[in-house]
Amino acid sequence: MREPSRLRKAEEIIKLSMMFQSSFCGLCIDDIKEHFECSRRSAERMKTLLFELFPDKIEEVASSDKKKRWRFIKGTMNSLITFNADDFANLEYLKNLSNDENKQKQVDELISKIKALTPQKNARALETDIEAILESEGFAVRQYSRVKTDSKTLELLRIAMLSFKKVQFLYSKDESSKTITLNPYGIIIADKYYLVGYNDYVSNLRLYKIDKIKDLTLLDEYFEKDENFSLTEYCNNSFGIYQETPIDITLEFDKTVKDDVLNYHFHPTQKLKELENGNIQVKFTSGGTYAICQELFKWGTSVKIKKPNSFKAYYKQYLSDVLNNL
Repeated sequence: MREPSRLRKAEEIIKLSMMFQSSFCGLCIDDIKEHFECSRRSAERMKTLLFELFPDKIEEVASSDKKKRWRFIKGTMNSLITFNADDFANLEYLKNLSNDENKQKQVDELISKIKALTPQKNARALETDIEAILESEGFAVRQYSRVKTDSKTLELLRIAMLSFKKVQFLYSKDESSKTITLNPYGIIIADKYYLVGYNDYVSNLRLYKIDKIKDLTLLDEYFEKDENFSLTEYCNNSFGIYQETPIDITLEFDKTVKDDVLNYHFHPTQKLKELENGNIQVKFTSGGTYAICQELFKWGTSVKIKKPNSFKAYYKQYLSDVLNNL
């Protein structure tokens, strides 16, 4: 089925706008006619419409061929120029084709400049998409221990969340199984995949390890998602997947691991500061003290807990329990 003519015309005007922005020498009527394979009359109409839409944003460019040429004033269409994950993945691919370290460095600088032009709200998603593309092309491998998750289960959950349909499954815990009916809200990816959703039976949110889910079925029953629920905010209250009352935590990392800390993501609320002694202070507000202890254990003697004292005591007990288990 062909697109409605109005939709095609709107798309052509947007393309012409981008051409007006990117052209240094400007476009003439013949350029528009050739690019869109249309009559001169149609090209004139497109140019006139653009002039009506952006009366103060178009400038005439001097030319030697006696043809009138126009372009947008620099920066006019910047907000419409976007970069997607494929763009960055292609740049990374081209960078890796070169054996010249200077060239690779220059491409890295170019990527950084382009990322700086990308809206902050899209930057995080782009990074994730780029990683996925590089993985699919065989240029990246995730090297960490994790539990295997059935792709069919994940796909069914995706369909359920998109269509706001309830799911039912058998959940294994403590050598027994229980039938769970759930309104699926989202998936948290940590050391394992966790399904978060509203359980009508307990009238509250619950987390379930997806690798423990068996016989998942999509019910022909719809649910209304709590409009106040935000998966991001839900995760911001915890470290990993452990939901507890958030506490204010202050850590101090030794200057010997300065670069690693400055390039590390501990928590969405984190604030990093370089101290006079060269050490790095990290502050964040989060629940999940057990998960935080596991994270700090990886940093060994390079980290100290400054605040609060209650968390210091918890960590000491955690380490004592580990030693007693040897």
